[in-house]
Amino acid sequence: MANASSNDASTNARCACALYRPTAQFKPFEWVQGDRLNPSQQSQAAFLNDARDVVQGAQTLIQLLGWDEDRRDAASSDADPAPLFDACQRASLQRLLSATLGLLHARIEVQCEALTG
Repeated sequence: MANASSNDASTNARCACALYRPTAQFKPFEWVQGDRLNPSQQSQAAFLNDARDVVQGAQTLIQLLGWDEDRRDAASSDADPAPLFDACQRASLQRLLSATLGLLHARIEVQCEALTG
């Protein structure tokens, strides 16, 4: 009986963590068609398409990392699947996300300055 209650506590702890995992919902991806736009707008449309690709890829990678962390947390027995990434790989992917989103932010700032300047 004590074993069952400790399993319930473990399950509840995992569920509580999952409740606090942020999830973002994005509109379905649609390309901005630039063929009927003037050259300036074509450049902006290309940037927006690239930015959407980066955001969509980052979202997918965040979901994969969350899924892998759940596998890591559940891998307490031999029957549970092992996580795909070790701590070093997970940290590298998180740094990649940070750098990618930082570069995207910098390009967005340049675009905003160009529009206001």
